[in-house]
Amino acid sequence: MTTVAGNRGAGRWRLWCGHRPFLAGLLMGLGGLELICVSWAGLGFLRFTGIAGASSWILGALLVAAGATTWWNPSLRHFAGVLAGVLSLVSLVAANFGGLLVSFVLTAVGSALALAWVSPPAATDVPGDGEMN
Repeated sequence: MTTVAGNRGAGRWRLWCGHRPFLAGLLMGLGGLELICVSWAGLGFLRFTGIAGASSWILGALLVAAGATTWWNPSLRHFAGVLAGVLSLVSLVAANFGGLLVSFVLTAVGSALALAWVSPPAATDVPGDGEMN
């Protein structure tokens, strides 16, 4: 059973997600977090630190920031999408082969979605919705 308040919250959530490149920001943020986690956890064969470890942290933080930017300021989605695309390519060389390719794929797809996203059209007055001519 759903309540009226629950439906309003779900409706607001769908409205909020529908007016911004939500999936693009999510994929960019997850790619950045995965890049950090691979460096931090050390999967047994990645126990070294140094340039690759520092690069993973820096690139991961910038990718998370790019993902958050697409959510909170959709008008900057082009900047964030290009930044994430460049950082995903840099992560291949600088950060443990792009977080074992998982981070590279997530951020590359997220940046493509951010660049391809088109904002929904603004609501206009539709004739016949109760107004007198």
